[in-house]
Amino acid sequence: MSERIWSLIKRNAEHKMLVQRVISKAKRKVDAALFSGHKPDFLIVGAQKSGTTSLFSYLEERNGFIGSKPKEVHFFDREDNFAKGDDWYHSHFIKRPGQKGLIFEASPEYLSRAKVAPRLKAYNPKLKIIIILREPISRAYSAWNMYRQWSVEGVLPWAIANDQHGRDESPIFRTFFKNGCPSFTEYVQIEMGLIEKSDGEEEPSLLRRGLYKQQIARYVGLFGWDNVQVLGFNELKNDSESVIRKCHEFLGVPYQEPKTVRGKGIMNKRAYPSKINSGDLETLQKFFEQPNKELFEYLGFQPDW
Repeated sequence: MSERIWSLIKRNAEHKMLVQRVISKAKRKVDAALFSGHKPDFLIVGAQKSGTTSLFSYLEERNGFIGSKPKEVHFFDREDNFAKGDDWYHSHFIKRPGQKGLIFEASPEYLSRAKVAPRLKAYNPKLKIIIILREPISRAYSAWNMYRQWSVEGVLPWAIANDQHGRDESPIFRTFFKNGCPSFTEYVQIEMGLIEKSDGEEEPSLLRRGLYKQQIARYVGLFGWDNVQVLGFNELKNDSESVIRKCHEFLGVPYQEPKTVRGKGIMNKRAYPSKINSGDLETLQKFFEQPNKELFEYLGFQPDW
């Protein structure tokens, strides 16, 4: 195939993709204008890189569940979005006439941000909360790898490019994008320094996001165990249907067998440049040993994470 023909084919494909994006965006605007304005019944609040995208998708494809557009609204964790008010938030929940089901969204930062649980309690004290946990070392490494890949590819998500407080640079941008992504070893030392300094800055927090007990306790203290469900990442990866069934039971939605059997797997998987080196692994095992022990005692079980 000549280079000229290949160029024309590629240009035509790009044009079709652009047209599809424009049509899709226009459709979303029409849907939002006509059918939005609803409140969520439950939330998937995290943790980041623990399968929230997969769980959101699995539930959304079932009868009885209506997911937000987009999956992550980031209303209660970002000051710039929170200032826009409830009407802006509700515009992301589209429910067409005759459509039945529980409305939900999945913003992973809701778990780790201390301010979110009280805001949710004030918003709706009867909200149901779903939390999915991943072993904290693998979760931190996965999050670092996501930022590394974005930095290498020149991808800069809006939420990172725009600081929620209006500062010139967000902490995530400054750490992972401004001068290139640090190695995982370098990053661990960066956050260890932030933890020792303890100046109140929440980001970057790849390690602190894995200190789950206090994060879960905030939700349980405000909503009670009857309204909080804790799941495990490996449980979702290895037996997603069992997790979906548990969510149905927790939310009071009658369970129905799927029409098609889904293969095992988690969405948004990325290739890793290498395994965590033994030095970093030992450092983090020591860092998380006591917090994990306290978490298991608090939960009364060890998640299949």
